[in-house]
Amino acid sequence: MVFIKNNNVHMSRLDGSRQVRITRDGSPRFPYFSPSIADNGTIVALKSVFLHSFRPNGRRIVKPRQWAINPTPSLSTEPVNVDLSPNGRIAATQNLIYSTYYDPRRSSTRPTVAAQYIDFFDFRRTPPKEIGQTDAFYDYNIPSWIDSQTVLSASYGIYNAQVFTNRVGRMTRGVEFYRDPGRDPQTGTNSFALADAEMTRARDKFAVVRRPIRGAGFGDVSVGTIQIYRTGNPSATSTPLCTIGPGRRISQEADPSWSHDGRTLLWWEVGRGIFSTPVTSAPGCGISPKRIVSRAISPDLSRANVPR
Repeated sequence: MVFIKNNNVHMSRLDGSRQVRITRDGSPRFPYFSPSIADNGTIVALKSVFLHSFRPNGRRIVKPRQWAINPTPSLSTEPVNVDLSPNGRIAATQNLIYSTYYDPRRSSTRPTVAAQYIDFFDFRRTPPKEIGQTDAFYDYNIPSWIDSQTVLSASYGIYNAQVFTNRVGRMTRGVEFYRDPGRDPQTGTNSFALADAEMTRARDKFAVVRRPIRGAGFGDVSVGTIQIYRTGNPSATSTPLCTIGPGRRISQEADPSWSHDGRTLLWWEVGRGIFSTPVTSAPGCGISPKRIVSRAISPDLSRANVPR
């Protein structure tokens, strides 16, 4: 497991034991965020607008890569989430596209998010080689690899499906994976947002954060839940198995992450740390949350071993 603690990247066993600090230059002003680890131990993480890469012993793989562009004063991008492919070659990154507009109420120019998309880069190349990019039609965000060619992504749109699959390719359009059945009775629009989805390697289950889009619970972390589904065929027929929460301070980016055998799920909670639970075939999935790392966030799991 890799995670963020005290603004730096750490690595540990699945149960949080034998913690190893990977970086030492993170700070409250410039923290590391969104760490990801591949099966071969390759680690990437974002810091400001740069992508950093490491081996488990802390040695850098390549120099930090600038992971944002600013082609004009009125258009720029910012990386906010990254996930590394299981083979450690391709970094899938959620990018925000900013444009600027004049706000007459403040008599100033302000940035606004115009769209979101996911790009795919071989970060080891010099310069990094782009091998694919989604369109921004559904504002795809928070990528999570299913295999070496496909990621799960989420969308906050109130009319469309909330979970998509995106294949590596040029300007690829996402394919609807799952849509929450909750609807506003008056408008027929989505009443829940699904975010930060991750599937088991066996593809038999997926976990995703579920939160109300509007109403009294909007913005309240105590009402968020992590839903666990049995993957349907087609995926639109997926069925809910069990729920973690509400009342657990689950944000929309709780980073649910499966162990390679699909028997354990990890996530983090605001102000509380990283939690783990078994997921079994028992009623309620045998859910029994246990905090394994205090004051830490953003877990990501792989088959890699912790260095001695």
